[in-house]
Amino acid sequence: MAILSAMQSAAIRLLGQKPNTFFGAQGAFELEIADLVNEVARDIVKYQDWQALIYFAPINGDGSTAIFPLPEDYDRMLTDSRVQDTSNWFWGYRRLLDVNIAARVDAGAWVGYPGGWMILRNELRFFPAPATGSTALYPYISRYYAKDAGTQQVKGEFNADSDEFVLPERLLTLGLIWRWREQKKLDGTGDQEAFVKALDEYAAKDKGARVYRSNSRGHIPGVGVAWPWELG
Repeated sequence: MAILSAMQSAAIRLLGQKPNTFFGAQGAFELEIADLVNEVARDIVKYQDWQALIYFAPINGDGSTAIFPLPEDYDRMLTDSRVQDTSNWFWGYRRLLDVNIAARVDAGAWVGYPGGWMILRNELRFFPAPATGSTALYPYISRYYAKDAGTQQVKGEFNADSDEFVLPERLLTLGLIWRWREQKKLDGTGDQEAFVKALDEYAAKDKGARVYRSNSRGHIPGVGVAWPWELG
């Protein structure tokens, strides 16, 4: 279903109007909604690790290359992403939690077989380089949430009323209502609650991994544990 219906539904509830066009229209309201719809979509994408946005990226080792570009559509790793060695599923690459650990490993400290990995300067780095003939495989969340109605190719933003959302479009409607009212300094408390409630409901049905942000002092980021550590 085209995102036009989601934007029209929001417009009906906000102004009692049903514009036929948003992208390319010159009206102030249509321009605002066309601008907000991408912002709302990005908020939805960040909410959890949606199954519809999960892709796998392979890395083919040559024994010397240790730095690899991230996929063009890369947004983030999953909450529990692991880089696997496809030739031996028991042993995965160990995630290095901070640059100090990576520096020690790069200087020769033992990290375990087949090695470790971390993202630095928007590149995936291995310590040491994956062996010749090996393949590393990792899942990631794509930032391509929009789909062209004609080509059915996914892309990074909406730019036409006919574009489709790869996630539930009802979330766009509810998010647009809340964000537009918030932008106008209107009371959007109930709208925000409705949006978050719908997010939670769809997230529960999706069964993807929820993005969890902890403020607990019990967890010290970057602190590793002695063997046996988590593999991958």
